[in-house]
Amino acid sequence: MSTLKIAGVASLLTIFGLGTANAADPLVPPAPAPNANTIELKISGQVNRSVLWGDNGDIDEVFYTDSDNSGTRFRFVAKGRLNDDVTAGATIELQFESNSSTDIRFGANGGTGGTASGATPVGERIGEVWLNSASMGKLSLGQGNTASNGTSETDLSGTGLAQYSLGGGGNEGLQFQNGGVLGSTVGANFTNLDGGSRRDRIRYDTPTFAGFRLSASASQGGRNDVALRYANQFAGAKLAASIGFQNASAVGATSERLNGSVSVLLDNGFNLTFAAGDENRKVGNDRNFFYGKVGFRTNSVSMYGKTSFSIDYYEGEDINTATSGTSTSYGFGAVQNLDPIGAQMYLSVRNHELDGGSDDVFAIFTGMRIKF
Repeated sequence: MSTLKIAGVASLLTIFGLGTANAADPLVPPAPAPNANTIELKISGQVNRSVLWGDNGDIDEVFYTDSDNSGTRFRFVAKGRLNDDVTAGATIELQFESNSSTDIRFGANGGTGGTASGATPVGERIGEVWLNSASMGKLSLGQGNTASNGTSETDLSGTGLAQYSLGGGGNEGLQFQNGGVLGSTVGANFTNLDGGSRRDRIRYDTPTFAGFRLSASASQGGRNDVALRYANQFAGAKLAASIGFQNASAVGATSERLNGSVSVLLDNGFNLTFAAGDENRKVGNDRNFFYGKVGFRTNSVSMYGKTSFSIDYYEGEDINTATSGTSTSYGFGAVQNLDPIGAQMYLSVRNHELDGGSDDVFAIFTGMRIKF
């Protein structure tokens, strides 16, 4: 990902035409001495847009969405070095999704609907400060990823933009129907029981030892979690795995959640990915899921970067807390990297099934994500 780097207040003033790097200018502080510690600001982000066609057996519509698989966002990262071992910094990341795939609905905002110009909400994703020591690990404070976030999503297939362990990714807002009556959404019936997402928390990560890294966090409201991650390369293969445990007994119905994922990428491009999770609830049925993916990555299709293909299968039990039953989905995904411009094009073809007589939801979506 390319970034815009701005070092020091003087540079900011110069860029916005408020001054020049001149010590005689009272608005601009003197230039720092050689090797002096300064804060470096990096600005980066991405835009992800897609075309989605969905059919629930009664209605079919086309939507122009921002795919929530990896939505449009921008971030500011400030970083400075305290000494040879410790760096400190702050991160602000905001989400900017117009017509998000989580918000679309059959018969509501398809066709001529969608998000009106100027009505796109801006959502806070990350707002934290951190200290990072090469020898002691990293300490983070503020809103950000909890220790277990992403532990259901370890994936070396290269097709995560098209399909991953969530099961309903990209199609979350589409509704099932039974006898012409619209029911619950895809997103309500498919989840990978991942960790604590982004919350106001304090988090600690150990340095990496022999490929292993341990993390722990305590979040607002009594949510606590731990995670163990592993990544390494062997003769002929790469291996990555993670496991997380979350205890949220003080906040609502969820009491304990255990989840994990593992992915293997062979040098010839073939790859396997598995994920599973179990949630014990204080109220209502317990929930669990299983996910598997088989993929292939190659350089032979395009001169611009890796081409990745995969097929996957998801099965969840009692995922929708308002009902009970089995939800399954399966599909095909493809992602083409465009390395010269930091972009990926993607395609997903997916079918979603529910117990209870509802018709399947079938969806095709394709789009492009550009990082900058």
